[in-house]
Amino acid sequence: MKRVLIIGSGFAGLWAALGAARARRDLGAPSIAIDVVAPTSMLCLKPRLYQRHEPVFEVDIAPLLAAVNVGFVAGTVEALDTARHVASLRTTTGAVADAPYDTLVLATGSHTTPPPHAWRPHVHVLDSAAEAFHLRRHLTALPQRAPSAGRYTAVVIGAGFTGLEIATELGGWLRELAVGGGENARIVLLDRTATAGATLGTKPQAAIADALAQTGVTFRPKALVRTITADDRSADMRVELEDGSTIAAATVVWATGMQANPLGRAVGAVGPDGRLSVDAALRVHGHAAILAAGDMARASTAPGHDSLMSCQHAMPMGRTAGHNAVRLLAGVEPIAYAQPRYVTCMDLGDAGGLVTHGWDRTVVWTGAEAKSVKQAINGWLIAPPPASQPELALQLADPTPMPAVDPDQMAAQWRTLLAGRQPPVAA
Repeated sequence: MKRVLIIGSGFAGLWAALGAARARRDLGAPSIAIDVVAPTSMLCLKPRLYQRHEPVFEVDIAPLLAAVNVGFVAGTVEALDTARHVASLRTTTGAVADAPYDTLVLATGSHTTPPPHAWRPHVHVLDSAAEAFHLRRHLTALPQRAPSAGRYTAVVIGAGFTGLEIATELGGWLRELAVGGGENARIVLLDRTATAGATLGTKPQAAIADALAQTGVTFRPKALVRTITADDRSADMRVELEDGSTIAAATVVWATGMQANPLGRAVGAVGPDGRLSVDAALRVHGHAAILAAGDMARASTAPGHDSLMSCQHAMPMGRTAGHNAVRLLAGVEPIAYAQPRYVTCMDLGDAGGLVTHGWDRTVVWTGAEAKSVKQAINGWLIAPPPASQPELALQLADPTPMPAVDPDQMAAQWRTLLAGRQPPVAA
């Protein structure tokens, strides 16, 4: 029996499993086994982690995998023998086992670039459901703390996409908490660049600046952190910058970018962000039987553009990689990954949101209408199908890319989708 092994249970891993299951069905290859190996079967819905009122940050995908005849092994892959086609893993019981494969999909995701070790106890890093709930408990407990200079001050380090969402959400969140005690909230957003959201280009800048002003976020450009320490006289942290200034803050959030899982280094050369280079079929260069998807791979989405570390790219990449893992075993030509449609959708807290079209990020919506799009994405579009509907799951595993559209067409399609919106399919 031939075997597809998928490492990772995130967005790319889940959709690789569903894509492989669909390809197995469509190609009439029931003898191909498909297994997912990951430390947990809980899919972390990372795009939700910053949300103050969100009750669900992760979903168990084991029942869905079982419904489409995909196995799940709870364990962490510690080494890959690419010559023998064997993954060495440590199970949750501590046992060491070998998992052979004929084709492999590497979908182990990414993590926030970590802060210096000495700073880690003093900062929040939103990489998991546990960390998101920890931040929520921390903030909820602030009114019970003794008054201090930084009790309702938050410092967010990193003004990229994630940092902007966290900072603007904290604007309303801390304001709610501070008002009850008759105090003022302060949110400071730091970045080494001169512009908040610099990687998003010039077109969204006015909307971002307006949102920061509306949510009470102060942006400090070209701000380099020298050290973060605990204040012995209070529960605050002291964030010292290279210019010599110091910010007292009870809450410090680290959001300085992403790094792919280090397992990729066992397969081949990786870029500065840890991602593997892949061909059009998502095969890792130099490895005909290994594919990479999601945050583990840098793939061409359209001429001149590469995939980003986002579920927007992870889900379609997973579908394609899963299909191709089966197609290679069935002796069928693999399909090329393509994703000509690109949208940026950002939550901006009480200021609403931002929706842009294309890689030049032409602004389509801001404010409440943009917020409704983001809520639809986070609320139900990224949620996995229910295990009770395996046929729906296989239907959604179609790797055919959505065609490119112009901004007006995109806006019309979203309005139609939101008008017929259904409740979340998983919770």
